[in-house]
Amino acid sequence: MTADDEKREKCEVGGTGEANVKAAARVRLVEDLVAQVPGFEDAYECHVFNENGVLSHLFFWDVVQDTVRSYLGEGDPDGPDWRRVLAFLEEETRRRVPGAIEVIVTSFLNDLPYEGEPGYGIEAHLGPVMKERYLQLRPWYEAKASGAPGKSEA
Repeated sequence: MTADDEKREKCEVGGTGEANVKAAARVRLVEDLVAQVPGFEDAYECHVFNENGVLSHLFFWDVVQDTVRSYLGEGDPDGPDWRRVLAFLEEETRRRVPGAIEVIVTSFLNDLPYEGEPGYGIEAHLGPVMKERYLQLRPWYEAKASGAPGKSEA
């Protein structure tokens, strides 16, 4: 039994169960992102100070904004590199950890720019696992990208 299994078992016995495990996974996702992708440290410190803890979905709004700015070449030179963010999130999506996957889908993929918005095009660089989730959110993207017949453009 691993330490995580032991913590999970204690949570389930204590009655907080799945919700507590998911909450811990959301926080761990943010902490791992900050540890593994340089450039989020200051945003993380401000977030924790202002929110008195980690609110993963809220923090990921900043992650999306900083990632898109980096993609556009408008980011802080010391900020996160969009390629590293996508690579990290691809690996986390592949792991499918309950709690973390909801943050990635709901507060990252769902908040990526739409066509006509600055940063649209970053979705073409998603890895295969995130791309699959993205297409579940925006099924029309695949049809447009592949040139498949659909609504004609006027």
